[in-house]
Amino acid sequence: MIQEKAKVPVKEKEPEKNSRKFYYVIGALALVIIVLAFFIFKGPAGPQLSPKMKQMQETVQQIQQLESSIQEKQNEVFDILSDFKTKTGEDLPEVNIMNLSPEQKKVLEEKIKNEKDVSIKSLLQDILDKNNDIHNLNARVQELETLLPKPHMVEKGENHYQIAMNFLLNEKGVDKARAMELVERTLLFEPIVPGFKIWNFYAEDEYGTFITQGSAPISPNQIQRKVKKELVDAKDKAIAEKDQLQSDITEMELRRSELISQLDLLNQEKQNMLGKMSNLNDQNQEMQATFNSVYFAMDRRKNLTKNGIIKGGFLRSTKLQKVDIARFDRSLDLRGDPKITATAADFQLSKIKDITIYPSYFKRDRDYKVEFNEVGQSVTITILDIKKFMSEKIAIAIE
Repeated sequence: MIQEKAKVPVKEKEPEKNSRKFYYVIGALALVIIVLAFFIFKGPAGPQLSPKMKQMQETVQQIQQLESSIQEKQNEVFDILSDFKTKTGEDLPEVNIMNLSPEQKKVLEEKIKNEKDVSIKSLLQDILDKNNDIHNLNARVQELETLLPKPHMVEKGENHYQIAMNFLLNEKGVDKARAMELVERTLLFEPIVPGFKIWNFYAEDEYGTFITQGSAPISPNQIQRKVKKELVDAKDKAIAEKDQLQSDITEMELRRSELISQLDLLNQEKQNMLGKMSNLNDQNQEMQATFNSVYFAMDRRKNLTKNGIIKGGFLRSTKLQKVDIARFDRSLDLRGDPKITATAADFQLSKIKDITIYPSYFKRDRDYKVEFNEVGQSVTITILDIKKFMSEKIAIAIE
C-alpha cells in the first residue's frame, strides 16, 4: 500500500520557534551552572557518622590514597619504559614490570649488573625500585582490607543504588522501606565502572557505603574530575549556542514576512499532493484487488458451451476457450473468505448434481473442494490453493 507522504503542515513561525529555543538554552545553561557549583562547592553530605562508621570510612580513605599512589607509581614506570625503548629500541618482554616475581627480579637485577650504559642502568634500577614501592603499597592495601568486610566488585551494567539495595535487602535482611530510607540518606557515587570496589557497612541500623578504585583503570576522583569538566564544557557549549541562537533569531525575523507569504502556496501544494496521493492509493487498492482475485464465469454447462466459454466434443476433452475477459463477469478477492456459493434456483434447476471447474488443471479436492447441502439445493466451492487461483480466469460448470 502506498503510504501518505509527509504532510506539509502550517509550520510554527520560525522566529517564534527559535525564540522559544533561545529561552530553553538559557534555562539549560542556568541548570548546568547550578549543578557545576554543587559539584565544586558542595560540602560533606549525609548524617553524622558514628565512631565505628567513621573509622571504616577513614580506613577506606587510606585505601583510596594508597591506590592513588600505586597508580602514580605505575604511570612513572610506563614513562621509564618509554624512555628505555627510546634509548635502546627494545622492550622488556621477559618481565612483568608491575608485579615482578622473585625470579623476574633476579633477571632484572642481572640485567642491571651487566649493563654498561650508566643511563640505561639508572632506568632499570628505577623500574626495580618503583616495583618494590608498588609491591609495598599493594601489601599495605591488602593489610587495610583485612580490617573491613568483603567489598563488592563492580561488574558491567551495575550502579551504586542497585548494589546498596541488594546489600541491605539480601545480605542484611533489612525491610525494603527502611533500606530505601537508608540509601536515600547516603551519598552514592555515579557513574561507577567495572573493577571498582564498593564497601558496604551496616550495623545498629546505620548504613554507610564507600568506593575505591580496585582494579579499574580509572579512579573515582578521576571520574569526578571528568564529570566536572563535562559540566564546564556543557556550560561553554550552552553559552555558544545561546549566542548563535540570538544571531539566528535576528536573521529569522528578517525572513519572517517572506515565509508568511509562502504559507498559502505551500498549503495549496499540499492539497494537490494529497489529492494525487489519494488517487494513487485508490489505484493501488484496485491493483491489489486485481492481483489477489480470481475471475469466473459460472453457469449451466450448456450455457457456457453455447456462449463459447468452454468447448468439447466427441472424444475430445472440454477446455476453457480464449474469450474476452468481460465474459468472466464475477470475481472473488482471495484475501477474504475464499468461498463461492450458488443455489439451484439461481440457474432454474431443481437440484445441483455436480460442479466442474475449467481449466481442468485445477484439481478437485486438491486445489478446491465442493460441498453440497443435503438436498442439493446449494453448493459451496472452497478455494484450497489460494496462490494457484490468484489472477486466474475460470469457468464453473453447473449440472
